[in-house]
Amino acid sequence: MAKWVSSSALFGAPDLVTTLGGDWTALSADAGLSISENPDPSNLIEVAAFTRFLALASERLDCESFGLLLSQNQSFSILGSLAVLLECADTIGDSLKDLAAYFPVFTMGALIALVETERGMEVNYELAAGTGLPHRQITELGFGILVKEMRRHISGWEPDYITFRHAPPESSIYHRQFLGEVIHYNADRNSIFIKRADLDRPTQVRSPSKHGELAAEYSALREATPGTVTAAVETIVRAFMAQETIHLSKTATLLGMSRRTLQRKLAEDGTSLAEIVDAVRADLALSYLQESRLKVTEIAEILQFSETSALSRAVMRWFGQSPRAIKGGAPISIIATQSKAERRSLAH
Repeated sequence: MAKWVSSSALFGAPDLVTTLGGDWTALSADAGLSISENPDPSNLIEVAAFTRFLALASERLDCESFGLLLSQNQSFSILGSLAVLLECADTIGDSLKDLAAYFPVFTMGALIALVETERGMEVNYELAAGTGLPHRQITELGFGILVKEMRRHISGWEPDYITFRHAPPESSIYHRQFLGEVIHYNADRNSIFIKRADLDRPTQVRSPSKHGELAAEYSALREATPGTVTAAVETIVRAFMAQETIHLSKTATLLGMSRRTLQRKLAEDGTSLAEIVDAVRADLALSYLQESRLKVTEIAEILQFSETSALSRAVMRWFGQSPRAIKGGAPISIIATQSKAERRSLAH
């Protein structure tokens, strides 16, 4: 099943492409985007096409930080009415919890997970499985927007640290300017850590009545949106991947439902926990092989393979190429990264 996002995600992109000397019409068309220079937020675009556009723009405009630069033209306002809900929360921490809870209503093409500790909160952000496309640009776009929003509340703010799954850029000037000084690459997750004192800061609007009204609306929308359980399971699988291959009982407990209910809801979405784990492994394996400097042995460890040969067999099954070939730039079959439900839809 294709994943969609509001065309507001392209806000500022035509101007940035033009500024960098590119042709917006040609670039957007080559990415599979049929859209004007003034996108209507009510229109939806495929997440895969949006991700492809970011990658093509970076390559053709010779701008390795295209997504990060685009983030400076955007804000949470691209989220529509969800941005209003976030503004009405009591604290920055509450606002981020709302963002993670209701983000699937905006799109299920990307996933947000929060990990809280006594020191603060780690915000994890990932492109959802299934595109077979590079992650770097969309990840840096998302983190750039988040840091920009934090600085709107707290002047000069910097995160405690940021981690990226991909390799470091050739030049880190924009990363230091727009993200902060402490950035780790080739990591086991994409994350931003926000200190507890910053989370406890009040938002600029703070309207309990408006927040309650919008939260009720978004809760209803989330319940009515197909695929939200599958998205939640994928988020959990990704969060635990570097530590363990999570089992059904633990996943169900984390989601506050029984094993049987979780199995039924996943079946209604045409998938299962095993399929989601396999899809996440495939997605992360491809991302690491194409975008990081990690060794195959290190990738196997992160993805919970018992040995490198097991990862190699899986990569061959998923993409029809060996890990070494993919690292060398060999083309892969995108259909191998798609779920059974997606493959069935393509066959009819």
